[in-house]
Amino acid sequence: MATTKSQDLDAGYGVVMTLEFSDAGIAEVDAGLQALRVAADDAVRRYDWAYLRAHTGELRDADPERWADSWAPSCAIAARQLGEPDARALLDEAIAGGYNQPDVHSPELADTFGADPDWPELIDRIEHNVAPVPLAFLDWPTIPPSDPLSLLGLGSTGEEELRRRLPPTSASAWETAVTLLGWVSKRWEHANAHMEIDDAVACLDRVDAGERFACVEYSLVLSQALNAVGIPSRRLRLRQAGYHAGVGRGHVVSEAWIDDLERWVVLDGQNGLYWASPDGTPVGALELQAASATPVYAPGVEALPADSVDFWFSYFGHVGTDDATWSDGPFVPVFQRTSLVSTPLLLRDGRYSHPDLSRIAIGVELAGRECAIRLSTEHPYATGFVVQPAAVELSRDSPVWTLDTRPGEHVVELAVRTPFGTGRSHPFRYVVPS
Repeated sequence: MATTKSQDLDAGYGVVMTLEFSDAGIAEVDAGLQALRVAADDAVRRYDWAYLRAHTGELRDADPERWADSWAPSCAIAARQLGEPDARALLDEAIAGGYNQPDVHSPELADTFGADPDWPELIDRIEHNVAPVPLAFLDWPTIPPSDPLSLLGLGSTGEEELRRRLPPTSASAWETAVTLLGWVSKRWEHANAHMEIDDAVACLDRVDAGERFACVEYSLVLSQALNAVGIPSRRLRLRQAGYHAGVGRGHVVSEAWIDDLERWVVLDGQNGLYWASPDGTPVGALELQAASATPVYAPGVEALPADSVDFWFSYFGHVGTDDATWSDGPFVPVFQRTSLVSTPLLLRDGRYSHPDLSRIAIGVELAGRECAIRLSTEHPYATGFVVQPAAVELSRDSPVWTLDTRPGEHVVELAVRTPFGTGRSHPFRYVVPS
């Protein structure tokens, strides 16, 4: 992360750049100017000094963008080679215009002007003729790399139907999640039967017809219900230690990103519970795997029998999502003697599967002729961004903010906006030297 102090950016002397930008990519050039550039480049390569002298005025007038950096030094060399009196004047004009790349004209520049008595001073001026930095980013938010995040969604048509069946939600993502947790856990009594497809609406239809299902389906309905209301949720596949042998070694729950808490939280739809740290903070799979003792659990509906709490916690011996499975030690791809533990991605560190969805990244681009940043987030249900203290709200479809380029150090706060409010802010700091 940059820690450059603003005063360090004022070094150098020469031409001060204006904060009016153009695209750094390949721009269209007028055919006549392009032909002039090609001919002048050819003349430089052929040492055709007469051509350059004959077109000096045209190059100055037609191509001011490249005059000081390219054509003026070349024309100065040409003038000296032809014995014309204005050679030094052309080189001085180049230096006054910001010329600072003598290596581009090496060895011709030194061969031509190296005998001048002030050559050491001249080359020092050229090499240090760097304009002050016109704009520098000092601190900015970024998103650490993670594996792809796949949520257990239902599709827009199915989600619309599912939302009609859900209990009322609140403005709080956490309160909504707890409400849905309790609702799902009471929809049917557990039985060891399974759906053939991942469709919560179809599952609820079959439940209404009298069918009963297992933990997989509780997680299915809960995860798809959470996603339907804008709470990112996925299925977690849990396995006890020694899962390669025996029966009943696996359990399936949901894990949801809760905007209010800015963390992943495990939600057990079958048992209607979530787990918490001793201070009461709801926790996710990584914290549960790392816990040295059985953590606190909080019933969404009713309490577990005391003798079963350790049993349900034991399922966090090994954890995977539909996208990835992680293990910091040996990995056994056999489940209950004959089943294969398949996974699209095998990781050493589960943190790669737990991105912080409140994080923001920025890119840099042109807005008209001004410098702008484009904000992005991995939050799948973000509706936009907030820039403070400018009080600017940006939509997810147009997340571009044009920088204030008045001289001075600027500090703004960037945050993701979701259906449940605005996330924590991330500083973006930049400086525009005077």
